[in-house]
Amino acid sequence: MAAKRWEDMDEWESLARRLRWAGHEARDVESLVRIAGAQKAGARVIERIEQKLADHNIGHLPTKLPTDSTRRVLLYSKEHDGIGYLLSLVHELALQDPADELNATVHRLDFALKEVTSLKLNADRRGVNRPWKP
Repeated sequence: MAAKRWEDMDEWESLARRLRWAGHEARDVESLVRIAGAQKAGARVIERIEQKLADHNIGHLPTKLPTDSTRRVLLYSKEHDGIGYLLSLVHELALQDPADELNATVHRLDFALKEVTSLKLNADRRGVNRPWKP
């Protein structure tokens, strides 16, 4: 099957593709309302937006989108293997029942964060993240 061309994608598909590449993106609710073809961020419009995001494997924080169109939300691709994966784990952990005795999510998140920290420390040691000095 041939890949879809950018001009053949709807705005939700385009957003999902961008997030798969970048991992995450902050947006105001108003921009999502416009993609949904609505004027205001009412409860039904927000539900429709949340469903469209879920249909395209896009997660969001906060876990319940606000109806205030000026609020910023963090969108992330659940398919991204970097920051999208970390945000997905954080989201999953935030929604877990405190009485849940399964520690799998905590262990996966801890491991992933240690990997990120290790990569940053190694880069710092090599001088990758040091500011340039003339």
